[in-house]
Amino acid sequence: MRSDKENIIYETIAFRTQEQAIETLVDVYATGRERTSSTSYRWDGMRREKEENFVFQYTLQGEGSIDIKGNTYSLLPGQAFMVQVPDEHCYYLPETSEGWEFIFLTLRGQAASTCWEKITSQFGHILQIPLNSNLIQLVMNIYQQACDEDLIDQYYASSQAYAFIMECYRYSKQLRSSGHLPDSVLRAVHYIEMYYQLPLTIEDIANSANLSKYYIIRLFRETLNMTPIQYLQKIRLQQAIHLLRNSDLTIKDIAGKTGYSNDNYFNKVFRKVIGISPGDFRKRKHSIPFDRLVIQ
Repeated sequence: MRSDKENIIYETIAFRTQEQAIETLVDVYATGRERTSSTSYRWDGMRREKEENFVFQYTLQGEGSIDIKGNTYSLLPGQAFMVQVPDEHCYYLPETSEGWEFIFLTLRGQAASTCWEKITSQFGHILQIPLNSNLIQLVMNIYQQACDEDLIDQYYASSQAYAFIMECYRYSKQLRSSGHLPDSVLRAVHYIEMYYQLPLTIEDIANSANLSKYYIIRLFRETLNMTPIQYLQKIRLQQAIHLLRNSDLTIKDIAGKTGYSNDNYFNKVFRKVIGISPGDFRKRKHSIPFDRLVIQ
């Protein structure tokens, strides 16, 4: 077990039982909070346990990467992945990252299998989830209970695992029913939230939804009251605010990690929308009179 000056505990806690319990729908297999700066950190989904388990891992700070069936995805703060073990994936600390802090929950059981299959088939393996969401707060709570030895037996631990699965379904319903968005808009929204750190164009966003750029612009205006590029800017600024509040990255690095080609343009956009520069926002973050900023 490791802890830092803020008394955050970093450890991995596994759960096994000596007795055959009444059959449960889902069990906690492991939970943990870790931070790594070593590129030796690597988990290959085909070289792990042969018995099925299901991993949910959420990035708190820094950056990780995951390869899934030939595609590589960055894992930045606010992003989670859901994978099954064994399966064709590998998650690791990339050489370009200075470190990666994350929290995870690994489950076993039919209820977990069904949940992972439904959510990944609809939204993919990578999800953008706010830190203050009920889903992430529940993961944090399960981990804290494990640290405090408050997951008193297999039955109580199973009830907490089942609560997590229900919260996953609840969150996925929110994604689907956000303004009752058409499936094509949902695909484009999810694409933007996954790849906002890349130099996306309107053509990229339209292609993700299999629509023309003119039609996707019209759909976004009708359903979200903004264009796809405005929505992209909203996501980038929300992520930039998170990094300004919760990291020591330079303004230039934050600009790069949130999809801006240079820090001068990032400063210009940030000042126009937020009203002050990124540097001033960081200096005044403790006196700014809000905890969460909604960009419309």
